[in-house]
Parts: sequence; structure tokens; C-alpha cells
Amino acid sequence: MRCFSEFRQSQNLMAHRLQILIPAIAAAMACAATSSARADVFDDHTAYWLRRATADTKPLESLAMRDSLSLKSIGRGIGSPCIVVHTDDDNWTKALVTWGFRKGTNGERVPVVLIERFVNYRGDRQTITTAAGKDVMLFPGFGFNFDIGQVVPEGQGEDILCVAEGVLKPAAKSELFVLNGPAIPEPDPTTRPDPTSHTGVLPTDFAGAWKVRIDGRWEGVWELDVEERRVFGRFISDETKSVYEISGKIAALPHNAKLSIELANASQSIDAFLWTKDKSAMAGFMLMANRKLGFYATRIKPEATPEDKPEE
Repeated sequence: MRCFSEFRQSQNLMAHRLQILIPAIAAAMACAATSSARADVFDDHTAYWLRRATADTKPLESLAMRDSLSLKSIGRGIGSPCIVVHTDDDNWTKALVTWGFRKGTNGERVPVVLIERFVNYRGDRQTITTAAGKDVMLFPGFGFNFDIGQVVPEGQGEDILCVAEGVLKPAAKSELFVLNGPAIPEPDPTTRPDPTSHTGVLPTDFAGAWKVRIDGRWEGVWELDVEERRVFGRFISDETKSVYEISGKIAALPHNAKLSIELANASQSIDAFLWTKDKSAMAGFMLMANRKLGFYATRIKPEATPEDKPEE
């Protein structure tokens, strides 16, 4: 009873985390199609950074809502704690979790855990995912297997288990960690020239984040950097959240770039042409398995920092 009392006392401090009843979840799912296209700080926490952040950390025996109150956010726009799970299949998972209550059949409030977002990375290939999902509700007595992305009954291969009062516990062969703040380094403060500040096209005009769509089949984000005329970066798949390396160069035409994306079992060759006036988009074709397919990409404007926002 004492633990339950403490659990209820924490409710006011976590008011923004308790609105996870079915209507709220339905609304969140309805908004998914219009969510931000930009890869956010959660996407930036790839398996490399998860393993590095937990290398010298002792795994947790459990995690309750009251334990999460003092945790720092992993970055701007992320309000929920981020857990890291090393699964029994030697894969690495990141997940944003929050706590709340559901009304039971007898009118009592049942503590639940909501997995807002999760991505599971393969242990042998850290940029490839095996499962990803969002908006999963866990009731006491049920667990979650991150390797297959499914809710399972207790004792049926779970990596984490929701027990009484909404406490999370790792399975016997899994490890549970939590991130107290970001695990990735601060962005390089070096600024690039504003693409709209000059006429003509500079190599650095290709740099930045781009929302890309290829033949209506593949969608995701390109994050590109340019050094002299060399292009490098990564492609983050919207569907799987896997991360693929991008390399290439600026061609003879200043608004033309030749890129290569190394997928899990294939490669894509990209011939991209940048808009020469406002540099807000690029288009061209992708060659894969001797097939040419069209693509276009639009520039994602960087979010303004608090210092950049005008005072009201």
C-alpha cells in the first residue's frame, strides 16, 4: 500500500505523462502521417551511441515512474525517458517510455506503461534494424519482445516485463539501462553558408537535411555534409529506421551530385540535380539493379534555437 501511495503522489508531477488513454493514443496515431519529417535526436541515438553510453554502466534491476522523474531529456522535443535494452538475442534497443493509468472493468485505475517509440538494432550490424514501432501499451503481467516487436505474456520470451504498479523489469537474459541526458556529442557549431544568401550554386548548398522520396517506394531523410567537393552522410529509412551510409561527389556541373547509398543487400546510385535558384529541392534518378527510378527531395529547414527565436 505504501508503494501504491507513493505511486499516486507522483501523479501530479507527471501530469503530462498520464494522458495516454485510448483517445489520446488514437489521436497520436492519426497525427503520425503529419509528424515532422526531420530525423530527430531520438533517431540520432544509433546502436553505436547506445553501446558506448552503457559500456561502463551497471544494468538496472527495475525502473518505476518515480525513478524517471529526475532523468534528463535526451534532447529538444523529447519529453519522455529513454531506456536502452540489450536483448537476449544480443541486439540493442532504444525506447521512449511513459507511465499512466487505464480504467479497469471495476472502475479501478490500472497502472500501465506506454512505449511511445522503439527501434531495435541488430547486434552484428549496428545500422540495420530488426523491428521498430510506437504506441504500445503494456499492462502488468505482460512483457515486450523487442527483437520481434511484439507484446508477449510473461515467460514467453520478453525482454522487459511490466509488473505491479507499472514497474519495468528486465528479463533474466536481458539488460535494462536508462539514458540520463543525450548520449551523442553536441553538434558541430561550424555554420554553413545560407544557400539563399548568394547567386549560383556552391558545393556546400547540398549540405543539410533532406526529406527524400524515391519512386513512391522508399521515403526517409538524407543528412548530407560536404568537404570541398566530397559528399558524405547517411540515409535514415522512415519505414525501418535503419541507417545507411551515403558517399559521393559534386560533378562538373555545380548543381549536380553523384551519390551512392549502401543498403543491406544492394546499393543505390543517385544522380541528383539541385534547384539553382532557392536550392530548396533536388531531383533526379536512382539506379538500382539496372533499373532507373525517379526521386525528389526537399530541404528540411533547421529548427530555430531558443537564442534565435525573437522575443515576444
